[in-house]
Amino acid sequence: MILDAKLLSDLQACPRRFLLNTNYEVLHWRPKLLLDACLRVGIQRISNGQDVAVVASDAKAQFLQTAANPGLDAPRGTDTYKLAKDYCALLETILLAAPRWSLPALTDSPVVALNSTTQWQPLAFTDAAGELHRFVTTDRIDDGTIARELHSWYVFGDMCVTRKSMTVHVIDIGQTRNGRRASAWARGWKHPAMANLKMRFARKDGSTFKGWLPVYLADGGDAEAWVAQMYAEGVAQGLVHIVPVALPSEAVIADTVWQILQEASRAHRLSAERGPRRWLAQPMSRAACDGMIPCPFQNVCHGEMVTDIISLGLYSPRKGRAA
Repeated sequence: MILDAKLLSDLQACPRRFLLNTNYEVLHWRPKLLLDACLRVGIQRISNGQDVAVVASDAKAQFLQTAANPGLDAPRGTDTYKLAKDYCALLETILLAAPRWSLPALTDSPVVALNSTTQWQPLAFTDAAGELHRFVTTDRIDDGTIARELHSWYVFGDMCVTRKSMTVHVIDIGQTRNGRRASAWARGWKHPAMANLKMRFARKDGSTFKGWLPVYLADGGDAEAWVAQMYAEGVAQGLVHIVPVALPSEAVIADTVWQILQEASRAHRLSAERGPRRWLAQPMSRAACDGMIPCPFQNVCHGEMVTDIISLGLYSPRKGRAA
């Protein structure tokens, strides 16, 4: 069995979700998760010297294609095309900013064998010096956000298994308000009456642009000039935080690996059960249904005696798995 931070997090949050996720793929992407997936590919390509404009263009094309088919998982009434365009603006501006971060060349981390039956796949990238790098987007950067990230299996699990330190790159992308991204990566401000005044992102005194009108890059604009102005006003610098994480003691590392192996044994037992509806043998973990990211399998567990998951039209069987 190959475990990673996502699978282990799913297992601990809800065994049902772990089992459902091993058999089924969720068809519709949540916008932020799709953004993260496209950013991950784009940042790695840029770190290895590929043309930034080409990478950004490819990332936007991939996002729009996936948003169109199979589609986005967004609240009812959302203009998903407009939302997708805003996310593409985020993608483009963040990727255009990435060369300013002095990134080392990043490669996918190799699988690590923990014992004869269990392997761990680090999800963080590795640089030439052996340090791990993880990139995270968040609606807001605060102490709670950083603490949740540092305590996660994505950080602590990868570090302890590989015995490597990590740098966490936290990117503030702002919130979604009225169906649009409220972030300088995608939105600026324009005076409603004084057309000659250029668009702005921030005031020197830190006050808000009360009475000014929002301007969105997705509605038209030059992304490179947009990013250049963000840096000139000192806005972009505050939206990317670098968090170095030192390797813990050998005792903590050994204990963490032991914990992973205990959960791997549980995952083995659950996975060994037969039958396409084996997930029903596990009680619902109701506290995990509606977290910061609601469980994508709610339509299965909260439906009335769902017998055919595929018929819901929201999931597809994973290759080699029973439907």
